[in-house]
Amino acid sequence: MGNMPAPSSTPTDDRPALAVNGLGKTFRGRVKALRDVSFRIGAGRLAGVLGSNGSGKTTLMRILFGILPPDAGEARVLGLCPHREARALRAQSGFAGQGAALDPEMTGWETLRLFHALRGLPARRRRTRLDALCETFGLRAFVRRRIGTFSGGERQRLHLALEMMHEPRLLLLDEPTSNLDAEGRRDLWDRLTRWRDEGRTVLVATHDLDAAAAHCDRVLLLRSGALLADGPPRRIIEAHSFARTVVTLAAREDRPDALREALEKLPGVQGVRFDGPTVTLLRRQHPGPGEPALEVITHLGRDVRGFERRDPDLDDAYHNLAAAHEASVPPGKHRS
Repeated sequence: MGNMPAPSSTPTDDRPALAVNGLGKTFRGRVKALRDVSFRIGAGRLAGVLGSNGSGKTTLMRILFGILPPDAGEARVLGLCPHREARALRAQSGFAGQGAALDPEMTGWETLRLFHALRGLPARRRRTRLDALCETFGLRAFVRRRIGTFSGGERQRLHLALEMMHEPRLLLLDEPTSNLDAEGRRDLWDRLTRWRDEGRTVLVATHDLDAAAAHCDRVLLLRSGALLADGPPRRIIEAHSFARTVVTLAAREDRPDALREALEKLPGVQGVRFDGPTVTLLRRQHPGPGEPALEVITHLGRDVRGFERRDPDLDDAYHNLAAAHEASVPPGKHRS
């Protein structure tokens, strides 16, 4: 997972940048996109909203920016009510959602000029500001072309530049890395940490759990509209993830009881999972050199094709929390 960056040393306001209490949203009377979601995020923090498709990430972001009203609960963003004070909020914040509606016939430069004017920013500083944005977001190579010719990554870079036009205090980003290549994703995460270190608050919805664990001060894990966990990534990983030894057998294990019983007796083993020819041992930490499970498996007459060790990570923590959440939902209840 790599080294965790040091937390921001930028002084932060005591008041939260985002305060959400009991937030709920239902579509078409039955699809519960958000279910009693509550959290607080301080100013000058980089936080991630993580979850699979349909978990409620986009709905949450749209409510926080005042695009959608909630059906229940309350959100305060920079001290403002998003759906009642949207204009005041947008003067201090930026939102880069999925599928930005940009005119394909306009060039990137024309679009930058238009947004600068619409924001009411000083005309005398326009050229200086637009040049700076082109440099920061790497737009120079394509900014004079029509947007209709842009790649997905080029459109994403332009969209982020437009939302940073007015140097907002808060950035809400919905899947900002979805159209970027590996280098573009690294550059974006580096940029997000710089914005955080400048004192801005950044909330990013993403599928990229490894990057969020490496860069975010805090993560919110959503599943079917419910908040599963909220806290520093390392703390969530320690509480809900395991070191895993994954053993691949030569054949599917159809009668795992005897093998499970033998493996669960090994020191440190807290659980054993079977999935076809794959056996996964769960531990709080890996054993020393060698893998005693292999001796047990071969002694019981199973052939081993290979094995690997995986460290505790946020992806495993999310799946463990999601499984526990699904198990707690009463039969017959709708899972959106």
